[in-house]
Amino acid sequence: MTPTDREPGNYLNTLAFRCTPDLVGDDAVHVRQLDTETIKIWTDFDNMCKKQYNDPDAQAPYSIATTVLSVLSGGYVHFDPHGPSPFIASREPLDDKLLRRVFTLTHALALGARIEDIDLHKAPELARRIAETAERRLVLADFIRSRPRTQPDAPSWVYRTVVWGLSQQLAGLWPVSDNRNVNLRPDTTGGLVAIDDPWENEQGGRYAISRTALCLRTMPNIVAPVVHVTSRVTRISSSLIFSRTALAVQPGEGRPVLEIELNGRGGARTINRLALQALGRLEMDYSILRTIAQRAQAERHLLIEANERKQKPIFPKAHPGQVWPVLPKNYSFPIGAGPGMHHLRVLHKHILNVFGERAEPLAARETKMTLVHRPSDPEKIPAKELARRREERESTGGTEPLRARGNVFPRPESIVAAVEAAGFNKLRIVCLWYGDETRLRMLGTLCKTYGIDPTGVDPHDGEEFSLHQDRITAVFHLAADFLLPGAPDGRQQALATTGASLDSRDGTLVGAWCETHVPTSEDMSEGSTDDIDAKPQTKAILARMGVPSQYLLGRNANGVIQPRAKDHPAEMALLDLYRSLGLIDDRIANALRPEPRHTADGADRVAHVGFHVRQQNNRKGERGVPKVVITASALVPPAVPGGVWTLLGWSSTNAQWGPYRTAQNVFHTTAYAQEKGTKKTYRQRWDDAADIIENALRDLAEELDGIPYVVAVDEDAGRRMWDGLQNKKQGASPASRTSRHWLPGSSLDDEERPAGVVRLNIAAENVPQPVGTTRVYKDRDETKDGETTRVLYEVGTDFGSPIWIEDFPTSSVGVLDVL
Repeated sequence: MTPTDREPGNYLNTLAFRCTPDLVGDDAVHVRQLDTETIKIWTDFDNMCKKQYNDPDAQAPYSIATTVLSVLSGGYVHFDPHGPSPFIASREPLDDKLLRRVFTLTHALALGARIEDIDLHKAPELARRIAETAERRLVLADFIRSRPRTQPDAPSWVYRTVVWGLSQQLAGLWPVSDNRNVNLRPDTTGGLVAIDDPWENEQGGRYAISRTALCLRTMPNIVAPVVHVTSRVTRISSSLIFSRTALAVQPGEGRPVLEIELNGRGGARTINRLALQALGRLEMDYSILRTIAQRAQAERHLLIEANERKQKPIFPKAHPGQVWPVLPKNYSFPIGAGPGMHHLRVLHKHILNVFGERAEPLAARETKMTLVHRPSDPEKIPAKELARRREERESTGGTEPLRARGNVFPRPESIVAAVEAAGFNKLRIVCLWYGDETRLRMLGTLCKTYGIDPTGVDPHDGEEFSLHQDRITAVFHLAADFLLPGAPDGRQQALATTGASLDSRDGTLVGAWCETHVPTSEDMSEGSTDDIDAKPQTKAILARMGVPSQYLLGRNANGVIQPRAKDHPAEMALLDLYRSLGLIDDRIANALRPEPRHTADGADRVAHVGFHVRQQNNRKGERGVPKVVITASALVPPAVPGGVWTLLGWSSTNAQWGPYRTAQNVFHTTAYAQEKGTKKTYRQRWDDAADIIENALRDLAEELDGIPYVVAVDEDAGRRMWDGLQNKKQGASPASRTSRHWLPGSSLDDEERPAGVVRLNIAAENVPQPVGTTRVYKDRDETKDGETTRVLYEVGTDFGSPIWIEDFPTSSVGVLDVL
């Protein structure tokens, strides 16, 4: 469908396309589906590895096999021994004999055998059964044919392998301007990487590359799977031994760039040693892996020598050549974090040029959404006045903006009203600092917020001064001993210098605004940087005192932070402190105010509840099942129109609703609950987590005492607990569920259930990436393209309820629908 074939309206252009048989063509992959007996033998092997490593969380290191097979077969191999239907898939056929030898080596090396003692002629049963599993050449188009009013139900291997062929088709020269082409190479994840055309900083030696990912996903009520394309900047590290992942250019024509996971911990990472041994024993070419190993060894020598001299190691900053280590963390880098919208638009054009009519974009049309004017919106100016300003600026050569930005801060009167609604009559902001520059940033932001002329404003430490009619005050304290990185000892005593400032008494609500920085090796005398990070230590101390806190970064790896004219980090930190205090200003009421024609209860008369669920992975030295952590907040409407909204908080560490500031403090001082008793299955653990939320909703219904509420949940995290959130379950009966609960609140009595469930998804691989807009006119045979948008779009679904894409240029993009 061409743009002019659409109904008149404004449409969102995205990097999301229906994955149809026409798009895939005759592409095929080679698949071996493991049978039940082979899966059982693998499970036994898994348990043997747990005993071998004396670690109940250990898994059989199948990365040995995948690394070896990827190197030997050109790169495209995926082995999933733990999914619902385990399989081995490859783009090229795998030789049975080779497969048997690879898994013989994997089995023996994982159990501690020496490489020279392994008899390749005596394959264990596991290796023999995998090699004897029939390999089938399967045409991908046969598995993605859509059925009317039905969600896609393709096997899991399709979602892993279909992007291999699509990325191969997109590889090659990519026209990014009229006189420049960039070479795109496919990588072994099914993505694309512009490794031949890196970005380099002006001084040289720091590199970044454009990297594009292709993911196949389902979307609600769309009968075809959807290919999501995202592009990002991947920063390249100057050292390999501190990286978790590396990109390696394989020798030979047409081979994809190899993505390699590195083993070991920071400062000692290298290629999988057992995979190297296996390749050596097979007498195959693995020069690229040897190159990685040799580089890691050379860097370790540099690190050891630097440590002996008590100096910071300096790694060569030459062009990476074959091996490109991916920077694991980034606090400061001379090349930007995002590719930019122009980058995404030319990528969108490239995809359409390559696939032509075979690429069927998702249709997303602007939908009516009316919001009242927000304080942060640009001022509204009549057309004549706007034209006058434009003419005046052009004639004088001025650069001032035509529209002044609004104020992102709430009115002081609104904050006072929220403080009173919380049961206090005064708010005191205690600013704890150790760097003069950060103190000035805090002071400047407070003056800007409350309309105070900063000239001559320089309060002494410990001197409380008024920000608004003595109802909102601030006080500064130099607290270096409390805030600087180091061991936890002595921090509590260091707060003695603040006197009574942090005491919440006599009707005063107190919040702490603190300076911090990410500790580096320079701050460390022993242990790791995590051990000396002051932020979690001080946050817990303040929380035990009942004082909510927020932190402002004072310096980074480049030194003291020098903000631009508008200090957005400081402004956002202050707004976050208000949120931690549970202060809800009138901007919420303004945003949710219904249109005059609406008379029924709307968004302004219901409570809005959100749950955040995550799995807390084990830290270094921890063992056992990862813990499930649940937190929630409830935005409660005022008892009478025009009143103050309130914020409640809840967490699984203290399962009761209370003022948000109290709930947050308790959460910061309470350890995550450990699983006790009989070890639970995956299904039992997530069913139990859903039970916890059911109880929380039951308690909330009692707390709200008749006020209706809606629940917002993250689809990506919540689908493990509620089958009803899954795309393929839309329109199905709750009786078909495998989870204990269908949707949040589904087990409650009618009067306790939520009035609605809003499903959100902001995961990059699940959300169409916007690149611009196209306006189709009613009576004109032309269209007009736009670059940005600030509205809501309804995606054209094939059946069932609609879904929406929310796209704001300065915030995240998300997909939402109401169940």
